[in-house]
Amino acid sequence: MIVHPIVASVVGQVTDTRWGQVLQTPHAYGVVEMYTPNGYARERGIAVLTELTNAFASPPVSLGGLTEIADRVMRDDIVSLVLLVPVGSTLYMVSRGNGKVYLKRGEQLAILLTQSQSLSGDARVGDVLIVATAGFVQTLSSDEIISVFDHLTPSEVAEKLTMRLHEKEGGEGGAALIFQVGEVAPDEELEEEKKLDEVMVRPSPTAPPMLLHRAKAVGRRVTTLKQRILLRKIAAMIRKHPAFSVQRVVTIIVVSLFLLSVVLGIRHQQLAGTRSALTETLTEAQHAFDEGMALLDLNPVKGRDRLNQAKDLLAPVVSKKLQSADGQKANKLYAEVVDNLTRSMHITKVTPSVFYDVSLLKQGAAATELSLFEDTMGVLDMNGKTVFAVGASSKSGSVVGGGDTLTKVSHIAVYGDKVYVWTQNGISMIRLSDQKTVPNVIPASSEWGTISQMVAFGGNLYLLDTQKSRIWKYVATDKGLPAGRQGFSELFEYLNPDTLPDLSKTTNMAIDGSVWLGTTTGTIMRFTSGKENPYVMQGADTPLGANLEVSTDDSTKMVYVLDADHHRVVVFDKDGLYMSQYVWENTLRVTEIAASESLHTLFLLADGKLYSVTLQ
Repeated sequence: MIVHPIVASVVGQVTDTRWGQVLQTPHAYGVVEMYTPNGYARERGIAVLTELTNAFASPPVSLGGLTEIADRVMRDDIVSLVLLVPVGSTLYMVSRGNGKVYLKRGEQLAILLTQSQSLSGDARVGDVLIVATAGFVQTLSSDEIISVFDHLTPSEVAEKLTMRLHEKEGGEGGAALIFQVGEVAPDEELEEEKKLDEVMVRPSPTAPPMLLHRAKAVGRRVTTLKQRILLRKIAAMIRKHPAFSVQRVVTIIVVSLFLLSVVLGIRHQQLAGTRSALTETLTEAQHAFDEGMALLDLNPVKGRDRLNQAKDLLAPVVSKKLQSADGQKANKLYAEVVDNLTRSMHITKVTPSVFYDVSLLKQGAAATELSLFEDTMGVLDMNGKTVFAVGASSKSGSVVGGGDTLTKVSHIAVYGDKVYVWTQNGISMIRLSDQKTVPNVIPASSEWGTISQMVAFGGNLYLLDTQKSRIWKYVATDKGLPAGRQGFSELFEYLNPDTLPDLSKTTNMAIDGSVWLGTTTGTIMRFTSGKENPYVMQGADTPLGANLEVSTDDSTKMVYVLDADHHRVVVFDKDGLYMSQYVWENTLRVTEIAASESLHTLFLLADGKLYSVTLQ
């Protein structure tokens, strides 16, 4: 019996320390997962695959032989090593480390092999084996695996499992082989083919024997075993027919060979053209890859662009699953491109942890807005009319203001030891030193429309008015006040008279000398010295969503953009070039962010609590 498998690969994301891949050779299959704390997982993994490929140049014929190969290859940095070799109709399987082998037969999914075990058994047509590493097994449950099978081909199943593996956290380094038994050919068919060879027509002394040998050689290359058996049966029947003659058969064979040689000549020309196009594609893709890698440090955006070009060139070639030498080169280069492209995007999957819960200071309190200045975080509970101060490094918090003076309070801004709160009746100030509230340091103005945010910068106060598309500015002054006291000037317009932007779709404001505005239109607006200073974000792996908020100040080198639609914070430099991103599960509804590069922390406001993420 001979097993004819249909195989497909599932490979998760890789990092410097975690790497996984699928092994496919003419005689053996398997999966490998590496973990190297020193950051050389990919290099070690490729070395292991090379060693396995060489080991399977001559296939093992027993379970003991396969076990010997697995033990010889196994190293401390191999998390999972699972090998599968079909010999006749028997499947030999060996596992080392923490991998698993599942068997799907009908609608049932069972575990055949786990950890360091060995097993052999007969295959049935339709059986599907999932040979998986630890990263795959720990990320996807049995129910999730079985749910993707719905009379789909192995390649379609692999595509679905790959998407699920990439969507989930913790799948780095995971890999799986989908191995379906597509056909089991009985040994009797092989014996029958040999017998029929003896029945075939023997040429006369005048017949050119090389033509017949060539015919048989060509036939073996272009037909399957069952087709050859059928043809030999037909030939045997013809031989018994009264009209049969050796000379006639030889003539037919010669004519057929001539026609076949014409067809093969045309096919050869087509293949030559295909190989030439493939070689050209490989050369162009290799050039784009080399150039992209060289540019990554100098110009990350252009470097990633060239890597994407290489990926786009190779994708159609890889999809054809060519087994030629050039096809294998394309597969290897494509894997390198995808690996480096993922690494260059600096995508970090995070699980934000609770940084502070203001309900610990006041029962039922919920944070609705935050403002960060150096080590002090001002937190506003709008519904509870309460102001909290939280130490960004110490995590110590206290109630610093509240009561009737904060009726209809909406916004908060921190500068120095002062916390400013905006209400419809005016702007009040709370001194952190003695927690005294000074009401209406800035009275309410008839010029105000809808104030959506207040920011303190350089001691001055800025108000974002989305109704009137204005940015109001109050300059700090001590003119006419007793010594040690501070007040504010009359209301000014920050924007120049000839600058008339539409601010109705803005979401928030940040200031670092320039004024930055998030929007609901998928853009970030920037104004410098009262004039618009366009800011174009470029280089992100996927387009930003529509709802954006921005965080930056004069102490940060980067611009942090909350992309609420995609549950992430995307980091750009102040020229608009993509740098990195932090992605979390979509169950966390983040409404506001603040970044402290000195503390290496990104603060998130979500569901009434403060969360934090460590900046890489």
